[in-house]
Amino acid sequence: MFGLETDLTGAIRSRERFSMALDELNHEYEFIITDCPPSLGHVTDNALLACPNVLIPALAEGTSIRALEILYDQIDSLENGYETTIRDIGLVANRVEADGEAKEMMGWFEDTFGARIPVWEVRKRVALKRAWSAGVSIFRHEEESDMESVFLEIAKHLEEIKDE
Repeated sequence: MFGLETDLTGAIRSRERFSMALDELNHEYEFIITDCPPSLGHVTDNALLACPNVLIPALAEGTSIRALEILYDQIDSLENGYETTIRDIGLVANRVEADGEAKEMMGWFEDTFGARIPVWEVRKRVALKRAWSAGVSIFRHEEESDMESVFLEIAKHLEEIKDE
């Protein structure tokens, strides 16, 4: 992925390459989930244009406010430049810790987004780290976590909006 950003910079239709690749698929998928690097550039632009329903991950930290502002500025720019609509469908607060800053940020997320889109809180759990290290989902991991229900809520939401 590191070299891809550089390669895309000089490519023809550089922000539409992923859409073009998806158009070549010979299969109908109900969902295609694309995970992007935590930066804005051609790779993320490609994903936003190809997959216009965006589930936004964010940390429950003050730095996320500016990061979200920059993301929405980028989305506005792409929508205007490509005459498309990119829809935010939910915000996932990741690795939420039990501290004052996280509590304050969860309040900010709810105040800012809660009336428009769902906001899910994925608390920091050792079981999630262990499942990741084992290369399995939390659902296949031998250790249970209270966060499984949050992931099921997110999946249910995606299923409900897929045909909108």
